[in-house]
Amino acid sequence: MKDKLTTVLGVTLAVVFAAVAFGVVPAHATQVIPPLHAIAATTGAVGRPDLAGNNLVWAAKTGADWNVYYAAGLSSPGTALTTDPADQIAPRVSVSDDGHVLVVWEDHRAGNADIYGYDVTTGKGFVVCDQAAQQVAPRVSGDWVVWQDDRNGNWDIYGATINTTDDTVGTATPICDEVHDQTQPDVSGDTVVWVDSRDSRESGEDIWGYDRVHSTTFAVCRDTADQDQPAVWGDTVVWRDAWNAAQAGTDIYGFDLVTSREFPVCAAAGNQSAPAIDHDLVVWTDARSGRAKLDVRGYDLTLQEPFAVTLGKGAQDRPTVSDDEVVWADTNTAGSQLWTATLTPWNAEMVIDGGRAWTRSTTAHLAMRAQSKTGVVTQMTLGAVGTAGTPYPFAAIYPAWQAKSLYLSPGDGLKRLTAVFTDLSGLSSPPMNAAITLDTHGPRVRVASKTTIASGATAAIGFRVADNLSPAASVALRVLNAHGDVAKAFYAAHLATGTLHRYKFVCKLKPGTYQVRVRATDLAGNHQVKVAAGTLTVS
Repeated sequence: MKDKLTTVLGVTLAVVFAAVAFGVVPAHATQVIPPLHAIAATTGAVGRPDLAGNNLVWAAKTGADWNVYYAAGLSSPGTALTTDPADQIAPRVSVSDDGHVLVVWEDHRAGNADIYGYDVTTGKGFVVCDQAAQQVAPRVSGDWVVWQDDRNGNWDIYGATINTTDDTVGTATPICDEVHDQTQPDVSGDTVVWVDSRDSRESGEDIWGYDRVHSTTFAVCRDTADQDQPAVWGDTVVWRDAWNAAQAGTDIYGFDLVTSREFPVCAAAGNQSAPAIDHDLVVWTDARSGRAKLDVRGYDLTLQEPFAVTLGKGAQDRPTVSDDEVVWADTNTAGSQLWTATLTPWNAEMVIDGGRAWTRSTTAHLAMRAQSKTGVVTQMTLGAVGTAGTPYPFAAIYPAWQAKSLYLSPGDGLKRLTAVFTDLSGLSSPPMNAAITLDTHGPRVRVASKTTIASGATAAIGFRVADNLSPAASVALRVLNAHGDVAKAFYAAHLATGTLHRYKFVCKLKPGTYQVRVRATDLAGNHQVKVAAGTLTVS
């Protein structure tokens, strides 16, 4: 069955659905893996990166010790914030309310672990906490720093505020100093979360939290299995959960602080670990593909859809996310160890005749594939550029192509097609455009007038190829003797049309009269042959 689609250009396009079996659309589909690129940063071992907007920090061991690096943008090579011979590790970055970019890290220059910081905006370094005990695992949100501290003989959670006016730090204040261990803190706004061992004899490690506005401590998840590696953004907490670890591996779970609702983020086979969250995006390290294989996967909390960030060979590990940008450590590369990918809502392609720019046929092959953040595209609207177009069902699951026959009405010229895709949630893509030039007329060939040349002299045979639509043509020029045999030949794959060309050669032909035969083929595949009898006379 053919459906007619009329355009404002006076071109009639008929779209015919190809007979291709695409299968059943799943309830949840994998998001298209976005384009990846290596960050030209440091070489050697790299720790988990952290990202706030376009501000990136990471720790790298490029010699005998670890140092902290900072890059203002994901294409920047980055600079070292620390050069002390001791280890500086576990950096985190945030942007304060007044726009200061603040970096904090765990510092071992004094022989024990302290928390240091650096204000990128002012270029000043400062000490967050260098108390005699151990301070590790710092996290920062705005100008509030939290960390894990053992000054009381067990691990507690402490915090302090950075004054960005003069880069001084307020008094370290206990956030939770309950007699059991509290570890692995994270912070977002006025909310701190951590791993808490107060119920370890009964239920293992749990996730607890603190609300700075109301000065209240609360349980996020208390379960018989272990919960650890918490991360928080806004009103959502995510963590690694071992409730089903013996059967299927660790999972990623979440909790809504407003509704007090716990929910699974990812319970796939294999271990899921090291979650990070920003706005409605959660990313983590995923081992479902096998022990020696680690991928970065994610979940959109708003659309309630999973997606893949990178499924490369080897290990992609410890991702971080900010806005729509994901950065992770990659152990496959010998050079740059940090990689990044942008999660775009749409990734779509539309190709006419395999990407050819010219055709001589009114029937072309149209191939399309598309995927949104939901992973399920249900409809496309096709038409000429500038028209409303006509909607059609779309059933291909990315990365499969949906194939169609595209009928171009007679009339040489540029045919421009546009498509808009609609996904399961009703969101529409930006217009995707493709074009092809229909050229049904062959080129026009002219050969220069008769030429006489002495044997041994330099001959020049002039010719011109004209074509209104094709800027170039392939040319085969042959010099034929009286028997029709080829005595001389010249080939050119891409000669400009509309220009006088000369084929020059040293004439070693026998005396006599020769024909010159020129065959020109334009970019659409049309050709014309011009035979000029007696064009060349050799004396």
